[in-house]
Amino acid sequence: MQNKPEVVAYFNQVIKDFEALNPDIRVIQDFNEGNFVPGLVRNDPPDVVTRGFAQATADFVKKGIFADLSGMPVTATIDPKMQELISSWGQYNGNEVSALPFSLAAAGVIYNRDIFEAKGVAVPTTWDEFVAACETFKAAGIAPIYGTYKDPWTLAQGMFDYVAGGSLDVADFFSKLNARGAAITADAPESFANNFGPALPKMLQLASFAQSGAASKNYADGNAAFSKGQAAMYLQGPWALSQLVAANKGIRLGSFPLPVTNNPEETKARVNVDMALSITRNTPNMAAAQRFVNYLLEPSVVNTYNEKNAAFSPLKDAPAVENPQISGLGASVKEARYYQGAGTYFPPSVPLNNYVQSFVYGKNGEQFLTALDDEWRRVAERTAV
Repeated sequence: MQNKPEVVAYFNQVIKDFEALNPDIRVIQDFNEGNFVPGLVRNDPPDVVTRGFAQATADFVKKGIFADLSGMPVTATIDPKMQELISSWGQYNGNEVSALPFSLAAAGVIYNRDIFEAKGVAVPTTWDEFVAACETFKAAGIAPIYGTYKDPWTLAQGMFDYVAGGSLDVADFFSKLNARGAAITADAPESFANNFGPALPKMLQLASFAQSGAASKNYADGNAAFSKGQAAMYLQGPWALSQLVAANKGIRLGSFPLPVTNNPEETKARVNVDMALSITRNTPNMAAAQRFVNYLLEPSVVNTYNEKNAAFSPLKDAPAVENPQISGLGASVKEARYYQGAGTYFPPSVPLNNYVQSFVYGKNGEQFLTALDDEWRRVAERTAV
């Protein structure tokens, strides 16, 4: 089971090749992720599962849904820093490997190479350089950043995640926050109020560089406008690249991690394990499932997938990314200068996207952070054992 309709054809070919080498195994692809939980309830889950790995998937790990893959030889081929992105969410029994990364998506600032070159602007490596670049574009009558604030998720995954991730250790913050539990208050050392304050002025500064009318534009509007050269930069991840190129085959794009400080060595990219491989613990087809997972993580399969989908391979010896659209993020990934977005740590019951949108519109930082502390405390109280 995998949840990306756009890669069904790729996996159909992978399955065909695998079955030719393993004629005793038949693989059926299900790309409707909505079948996963009903399958668990019926005690008929898929044997092999790929999911984006964050809070929701970690909940299944903690319940022991997935088998321990630590004994599989292929596990040793995974970059341990990428494996840590998965284990950081928690491990069943404290040490099991419940999933292996298959695809790492890295997000930053997508930029129009032609506009940058025409205005003589180099890719910024510090916050001051980034602000100066925005001022240069603004003075030339070009929108520095295309904003799509009507879709609040674009604000959360963009400016909120980027500025927060570049300002503090996100994983460490949420680890301490979870340890604090329901005792969280605005004046606690682990609170949002005491940690996210420095990020807020930079979020508002980013918002000030958006085009006029950003509040009425959604993601589809942004893709259409940016593909026509109506802004120099776009705070989106690799999922937008194919749509931008589809709208304008001649557009020249690049990506770079947003520099939030004036120390280039501190600049990090936002990443997420876009696909991770798991085997359900009680599958009656364990040997066949392991053979299939081994095949999926062969370099010719996993590297090709990531090359085709503007993502990064999890293998230790993966070749350097040559795609010019994402190569600017390559050094950050190789050196593990990355973070998982703060938004991925929130449970679905917390309407983070709407809170971020309200902050950008109303500019009330104290209200915003207090709301997050209150929401987190309510979730902790509900889930306390």
